[in-house]
Amino acid sequence: MGRPTLSSYIRDNLEDLDRKKEPGPYVTISRQYGCDGYELGDLLLAKLNDLAGENLWKVYKKNILKELAESTGLAEELIEKERMAKPSLLKDLLRGVRKNNIPDGYEIRNKITIMVRTVAFEGHAIIIGQGGTAAAADLSNGLSVRLEAPREWRIAKVSRRENLKRQEAILRIEEVDKNRKHLRKIYEQQNAREPAFNLVIDNAAFSKEEIVEMIIFAMEKKNLIASATEGNI
Repeated sequence: MGRPTLSSYIRDNLEDLDRKKEPGPYVTISRQYGCDGYELGDLLLAKLNDLAGENLWKVYKKNILKELAESTGLAEELIEKERMAKPSLLKDLLRGVRKNNIPDGYEIRNKITIMVRTVAFEGHAIIIGQGGTAAAADLSNGLSVRLEAPREWRIAKVSRRENLKRQEAILRIEEVDKNRKHLRKIYEQQNAREPAFNLVIDNAAFSKEEIVEMIIFAMEKKNLIASATEGNI
């Protein structure tokens, strides 16, 4: 039997989710391009599961897009492109004329929002990107984290990580920042919250390990997990 996808999990566990009284615990991590993301999420996952009892944590990142791609039969790259795309009357008209089955950005963002809210409500979830902070803004028992860093630090990080020359890294950051700013505005209109994040951390000032310790500390203070000195979660 194949590994169940997120979509099949949601479908098979709707009854249990309906019986759940409160969402969470969960963590959403938003970050500027060039800041730590997936590796930090994996470190946080390992730390939380070291502390956990029976309820093991899971991390959700690109697998949300992957499973949406599997359920729609479309390529991940196309889904991501449409998710980021700005509305276009001409494109919508051509979509209707050609009668293609490619969902528009609105449909894709709504489906991703449903998936994010479901795993946040289920709890013991670390959600990286995917509009997770805005999607779960009105759900209790969560912690929203934002990672930012000075521009020069991000340029150096992207240059090393993606083997790009400085100017190429600058152009890449500007492109991604522009797309993410557009996407963030859309998500915040759907589910605005002030302040947008519970915890904003300067990624340049702290290592991944130190950031994980800060997130764990904040989770303890919000009673999302028990203090490490008090025993298991």
